[in-house]
This record gives sequence, structure tokens and C-alpha cells, in this order.
Amino acid sequence: MAPILRLFALVLALLAAAALVPALVGLGARDGSAPVFIATAVASLFLAGAVHLAVRGRPGRLRRLHLFAALGVLWLLVPIMAAPAVAVLAPMAFGGAVLEALSAFTTTGLSSVGEAPASLHVWLALLQWAGGLLTLVAGIAVLAPAGVAGLPDRAVHPGETVEAVDLLDALGTVAPIYGLATLVAFIAMLGAGATLLSAATLATAVISTGAHVPPEAHEFLAASVPGRWVTIPFLLWSATSVRWHKALVSRRIHAAPEQGESLILFGYWAVLGLVMGAYFFRGAAGLHTHEAVLDGLFGAASLISTTGLAPHRGAFDELPPALVLAVAFVGGGALSVSGGLKILRVRAMLLRARGDLMRLVYPNLVQPSRTGEGGVGSAMRGVWVGMVALCLTFAAALILIAGSMPSFEAAVSTAVSALSNTGPLLDGTPGPEDFDLLAAVGAGFAMIAGRLETVGAFVIIHLAFWRT
Repeated sequence: MAPILRLFALVLALLAAAALVPALVGLGARDGSAPVFIATAVASLFLAGAVHLAVRGRPGRLRRLHLFAALGVLWLLVPIMAAPAVAVLAPMAFGGAVLEALSAFTTTGLSSVGEAPASLHVWLALLQWAGGLLTLVAGIAVLAPAGVAGLPDRAVHPGETVEAVDLLDALGTVAPIYGLATLVAFIAMLGAGATLLSAATLATAVISTGAHVPPEAHEFLAASVPGRWVTIPFLLWSATSVRWHKALVSRRIHAAPEQGESLILFGYWAVLGLVMGAYFFRGAAGLHTHEAVLDGLFGAASLISTTGLAPHRGAFDELPPALVLAVAFVGGGALSVSGGLKILRVRAMLLRARGDLMRLVYPNLVQPSRTGEGGVGSAMRGVWVGMVALCLTFAAALILIAGSMPSFEAAVSTAVSALSNTGPLLDGTPGPEDFDLLAAVGAGFAMIAGRLETVGAFVIIHLAFWRT
């Protein structure tokens, strides 16, 4: 318990430091929002100090099951601490503010915040950026070593226990690349003509696959052709594996284990972009050929990465709803910031299905035995378990959400958005403030489950029942 509490204290201290950024923005804008964030920083720092003093000097080791529980609590703890600022400045009820903060922290992008102080938009942008970083660190240090839902494990020292230093090692591996990509995206947005606020929020959004950006950022994307062109590479970057990023930065790209998956993702994006471009060309916006192709490529990258930013207003409503929901439900690559089922699992299931069909057609055919994608063993069983868990979570979320939705289509769209951590897919999708209690519980659980590869959420539930 002591190592987990020390982890919570560290996160609260970092949250306090992050709250100072929107406080400075509020002071510069003189909009009266600075005291709210200063109070958030003081409260977070006080709790961090109290927790640290309570467990100081107590030894302990972090076991993998404890880390699962700690991750589940972290996905709730940070939004609860961040919610008061959202409730005051949005303004909205505290329950809606918690769900809004949770949507930002899980990089989901469902939002009820429109015109608001710049400091609030910066706060939500920081939350989604931190949530993307936590997703990568958790995937490398906790979920992949545990083999959750068939995630590939490249750990050098696998074992039953995971030390706290392993989390720091994962953070040291991911954070420099993640931060550098954010900085490059910020500079690229400024070069494309975005304002300082739009560039900062868009940079955090595209790198973390979030969609919490101010209205002026949406207007910038819709009006700026260079802005959409420079955004596409970062969307594809966020949809590919962080281990592939490391190999790319260290110039060992051909030795990266995720090289094949990344090439498949790029091909998938190109084909899907042309298909979407054809729909946009025939749509109500009356786009020229080159504009339709650009918007198609942008929309495909946005949906594959589960970002949910549209190339122009109402763009996704011009596409068949089944296509939009299916692309978001599948998502991007494994060990990336994107949500959804992941291309890794779809590829594995297709390879396995091809092998079974070949065995039916040619019963005497000798096929090579594999234990990885499309083969046999724990990896393939994990893939199927992940698929079943995802479908069960989607069904439960849909049942809970449907009661507060204006239509069944809106309920399905909201459930897919929450589970795949994608922004609003279709126009008319309600924001967190419009959810009743059951819908908020269903959407919140789906958002967290999506960040725990779904199976991780069931592991936490199993631990809770087992302990009682």
C-alpha cells in the first residue's frame, strides 16, 4: 500500500505544478480565473504532502496487481481534483465537471465547454496531454508485461513483481519523445498560422489523441489548408506504437518489432482517406477535388488515431455512420495513444481465421505453428479475450447511456466515442453536462476501460470482488 500512496502523492504534486500554468494564463488575461487554479494547486500540494508524510519511510514493493488497482484509482483521482476549476469556470454542476475532466484526462474529447476563459482550455489541454502520457507509460510498464488482451511484451526483465523504478524507467523512455513531438507540433501549428492558444491546445490534442480545443482552434483547422496538412503527420504519429517511435528516433527503424503494423496502418489510412475524400467530394460542402482529398486524408487520420477532430464542420455526418463508428471502434496501433480494438488484434484475428479456413479447405495441409499474431497460445487467447471484453463493455455502456440520449444512433455514437476514447463522432452527440447519473456512470466506466485495454478494467473489478 505504501508504494501506491507514494505514487498518488507524486501525481498530486505534478497536478499542483500543472495548475500553475493556467493560473499564469489567467493572470495574463486578467479574467479572474487565476485564483481558481491557485486554489487547485494549493489543495493538490497539501494532499500530496499529507500522503507523502503518512507513508514516509515505509518499505514496500509494487506488485503488478497493485499497479492495476493504482491505475484505476488514478484515472478517477486526477479528474476529481481537476473538476472544481471546470465547475467554476465552465460553469456546470460538479458531476458534469468530473465527467468533463475525465473525458479530457482519458483523451476522449466529449465536451460541454464552448466559449470559456483561455485558462480553462489550457487546463483541459494539459489534462489530455498528461492522460496521453499516462496511457503510454501504463501500456509499457503494466499492461504489456501482464499480456493484457494480447498486447506484445518486449520487456527485458519480465517477472511477477514490478518495482516503482520500472515506472520511472518507462517514463524516462516515453516522456522525452512525447514531449519533443508536442514541441514540434506546437511549432508547426504556429508556422501554419495558428494563434498561440490554438497552437498549444492543438499540439496537446494531436499528440495525445484528445479533442479538447477551444472553438477558435476548430475554426483554424476548418479554414487553414496548411494547418490540416501539418496536422496529419502528428495524427499518424500518435496512432503508431511508442516503441516504433523510439526506433525511429534512434535510427533503428528496420529493427523495430512494430514496423509491419505501422506500414499496414499507413496503407489503411491512405485507402480510407481516398474513400472519405470521395464522400466529401459528393457532399453538401461542395469541395473541389484537392480539398476533398485533403479532408479525406485528415478525417481518416483523425478517426484512426481516435482523435475525433473533424476537417470541417459536420464532416463526419457526410459519411456513412457505420463507417465512422467502425473506424473509431477499431482504432490505431498497439502501445499507442489511440484507443479502440487496435489493428494488432484485428490483424491477429484475420490471420487466425485465414489459417482455420485453409485447414477446412486443405485438411492435410501442414502449416507452420506460431505463438504470436494469428497463431496459438496465450497471445491469441488474449486477443480473443480482449475482443469479448470490449464487446461486453460496449453493450453495458450502451444500455446505461441510452436512457439520456435523444436517439438510438446518438446512444451508439456516444458509447463508441467513450469506449474508443474518440471525440464526438456525429453531430448531436450530447456533452457530459447532458448525461444523467446512469449515463455518466456508463460513459465514465467506458472511458477508463478504454484506457486500460478493457481487460484491465475487468481485472480491477475481479480484485475488488475477490477481496470482499
